[in-house]
Amino acid sequence: MTPTPRSSHWERARLYVDGDTLFSRMLEAIAAARESIDFEYYIFLYDALGERFVRALGEAAARGVRVRVMVDGVGSMEDQERLVEQLVDRGVDVRVYHPLPWFFTSYRWTRRGGTALRKFLRLLWNVNRRNHRKLCTIDRRTAWVGSFNITAVHLSRSAGGEAWRDYALELEGPRVETLAEGFDDLWKGYRSRLRRGFLAGYLSNRSLRGRQLKNRFVTRSLVSARRRVWLVSAYFLPTAGMRRALLAACRNGAEVRLLLPERSDVAVFPGLSSHYYHELLKAGARIFLYRPSVLHAKALLLDELLIIGSSNWNYRSNLHDLELDVVVRDAGTLAQMAQVIETDCADSRELMLGDTPSPGLLSWLLYGVRYWM
Repeated sequence: MTPTPRSSHWERARLYVDGDTLFSRMLEAIAAARESIDFEYYIFLYDALGERFVRALGEAAARGVRVRVMVDGVGSMEDQERLVEQLVDRGVDVRVYHPLPWFFTSYRWTRRGGTALRKFLRLLWNVNRRNHRKLCTIDRRTAWVGSFNITAVHLSRSAGGEAWRDYALELEGPRVETLAEGFDDLWKGYRSRLRRGFLAGYLSNRSLRGRQLKNRFVTRSLVSARRRVWLVSAYFLPTAGMRRALLAACRNGAEVRLLLPERSDVAVFPGLSSHYYHELLKAGARIFLYRPSVLHAKALLLDELLIIGSSNWNYRSNLHDLELDVVVRDAGTLAQMAQVIETDCADSRELMLGDTPSPGLLSWLLYGVRYWM
């Protein structure tokens, strides 16, 4: 039997849909931190926004706050050396998750010791497994979870960004401690306390068992939905089980909406996603392609349930990468999320059964290796 995550532990959940407001709030909280800051992002670039966070995290460390930063070795590869140097020089404890084997200088910031050859062989074995999580906790009582990375593309155009569309939640309360404990486990290399986190209202997939619990809960929630299944995904390439669950939701009479990007930062993905459009539209789903900017958000809104975090509906999120999502049942937050999705659908182009695009040759070739995407 799959346990059901509880979400009543979140004393407050505040939804953010623009980077300007979110990052200002996070920097404000970092400046007020008294005890600890845990900062974990797939992409942390040393651009104009990243510099602001480096300064803020360094200032917190200078006044005695324990500051730990974990970045991914691929996601943050562009500025990895400079970023880590700047943070370490400011007294921040930094770890790079699975740095690429040819970035030898990065090994002094990895968790384990050993010879350079041993590190090379170990990380070459793990090169496909990435840390795609996005999490910031302050004093273990306030947390941010969602799809925003630390990069200026999420800022508005007036602030020098590209206005990518993302969603995030600010969570407060004593149960944020469970999110912080999950970070502790990853930092120390322990196996995550899967059941405790699952029951506390968040979904982690650090181990095979964690992936099984999470995927089973999501697919069963889809199949049991009767009123709505509104899915937002930046990279839509569902596994066979996910596809069957969506089709089952259509058959059960739920309003199935898919909000997907018309253009993506990964140029091949709209073509890959189009392999599924005809079948889903024929089953009764509605598909909206977001137009104003790059859609990078990830959310699943069901009847009385919201799942929001870092997970996409693709093979990488389900089978390979580390992800973090939270479960929310608060009626006010669900209503706000529904309004945001309605607005984003209104800014999108709705596909009809007769005008689904035909996948190109490249997308057909990549579709054959979709297990890795």
